Amino acid sequence: MPQQVYAQSDTIPPQGKRWFKKFNAYVDSMKNRRFRDSVLFKLSRHNDPPPSVDDSSMTRSEQGFLPYTGKVIRHIYYRKVKVFGPRNINDTTFTTSMKLIHLANRLHFDSEEWVIRQTLFFREKDTVNAYELADNERYLRNRPFIQDARIRVLESPYSDTVDIQVVTKDIFEYGADLSELSPTAAALRVSNNNLFGAGQGLMAGFRWNNTWNREWGTEVRYTKYNLMGTFMDISVGYTSLNNQQPMDTGVYEGSYYLQISRPLYRNSAKLAGGLTVARNYSINIFGPADTLYRDYTYKLLDIWGGYSFLNRYRRDGRFDDRPNLALLFRYNNLHFDKKPSQEIYIKDPIYNDRHYYLGQFLVFKQDFFKTHQFFGFGRTEDIPYGYTAGLSAGWENWTGRKRFYTAIEAEKYWHTRLNGLLSAAVGVSSFWQRKVSEDAVIHLNLSYYSKLMRLRQWHWRLFTSADYLGNPNNYFYKPLNINLENGIWGYRDTRINGFHRLNLRAESVFYSSWKVYGFKFNWFASVQASQLSHQETFLLKNPVYTGTGLGVRIRNENLSLNTLKLGAYYYPNPPPGMRKVYFEVTTVVDFRFDIFAMKAPSFLRFY
Repeated sequence: MPQQVYAQSDTIPPQGKRWFKKFNAYVDSMKNRRFRDSVLFKLSRHNDPPPSVDDSSMTRSEQGFLPYTGKVIRHIYYRKVKVFGPRNINDTTFTTSMKLIHLANRLHFDSEEWVIRQTLFFREKDTVNAYELADNERYLRNRPFIQDARIRVLESPYSDTVDIQVVTKDIFEYGADLSELSPTAAALRVSNNNLFGAGQGLMAGFRWNNTWNREWGTEVRYTKYNLMGTFMDISVGYTSLNNQQPMDTGVYEGSYYLQISRPLYRNSAKLAGGLTVARNYSINIFGPADTLYRDYTYKLLDIWGGYSFLNRYRRDGRFDDRPNLALLFRYNNLHFDKKPSQEIYIKDPIYNDRHYYLGQFLVFKQDFFKTHQFFGFGRTEDIPYGYTAGLSAGWENWTGRKRFYTAIEAEKYWHTRLNGLLSAAVGVSSFWQRKVSEDAVIHLNLSYYSKLMRLRQWHWRLFTSADYLGNPNNYFYKPLNINLENGIWGYRDTRINGFHRLNLRAESVFYSSWKVYGFKFNWFASVQASQLSHQETFLLKNPVYTGTGLGVRIRNENLSLNTLKLGAYYYPNPPPGMRKVYFEVTTVVDFRFDIFAMKAPSFLRFY
């Protein structure tokens, strides 16, 4: 066979079209369904939790750290688990030659080590505090750009020292939400929740509707998480999309705002607080001929702070069996620069100035379990247990009417013998004008979450709740409705309302073992019942509205996407204006338990 001869000056044989052949071979391989599916599976597969002997178990958050209490931390190491490829956060040795996986991971900026270091509550040469490490792990998991986190204690050659390894797994930073798409309207939001891996977020969105007077609307928001290690999150932005808690129903608002929040990031912390400054204005989306348009502009200042002056946690890693005690304060001022000109709104309290001062004495004792498959799709979830009780008092000036306010609230979580979770909440409040009660509110809630039970290769939980909300002597407060989450899911714009409401709900969630390119499926079946005092003053004499539903929630927890929800609902006795059957295709935000005990004091809600 004749051999090819190269020129003497050539030190490397010419490659010719070899790179083109490799590219064609790669394209051909992607056309092969089996190979393509395996690549996409590895690219997007879900962060499966490690296998557990008891799938229904809930583990005390500090349990794994207790044996090391008091030992000196010698070194702190950091390990980042890639977003795509590893099956879970424990898979720290994953390697692959798949080019698509490498490309996807290169598109993502891993959280910088200094970002993780700033979120730690401990440093080298500190001693191990089991409760501090558990709090820190929980805080990391609840950062919006981190999917899961582990703090591991490693043995050292010396009996009195240990090393710490901080393992984190990011969420893919890029996200998009297409909330509307039709020939006449579109709405899209794109975001990056960890820009350049620096613990900062940027979001931009728009809405277009060619049937409106103002066809285009936009929004932009920038957020810096844990600014300079102060545990303060700061957001600044503007929106003309009516998504910053508008003043009233039937209005469309824009807003410029600044928000600062510092939660009680760990149980041993002393200070928490927040600030909101905003300028909001109404937008006429239907044109000058719209006589119902309410033209107004107002400013909002909302500031609160709290100090935990008695703490159950000690610096030596132990804690007393006593609650934390805290004092909180809030000031809120809403001032109108311009009010609607229509006669009907001139004396409406909603469109008049309001400011109030509110103080609270808080008693709380809070601990946590770790589990999975609760509200999520397999990620580690932090479940609170313990209790919170508060006494509130304040003063309000609304439309020139000055009123005193008092309230008592309490909430408790129990971990039951059947490995479930039971919670109960009660609240009673009232405004006082010349020693006469006004706008009193009574709220009662009882909820139960069953343990995780096995159903062949699937698992399931049962969620049940009963909720009562009432106002016996309204003055400013408007009546309640039973639309959507306020009563029967799927009810929209119903015209029935009243000042007493009872909701009963039960939902079974089936955690499927199915996975499609990393997307998991949580199937649900629900039963709902609501009663509203819209015909008779006595609540139980009114009709009971019911609904049943079947559906599925779909999510890939590697991605910054909202959960896709598909549902079908049947209503045996709907109110006027509602059909008996309702179908929905929508996206819903990720729901989690509130892990921060100290929050801004507020009036007992009535809506």
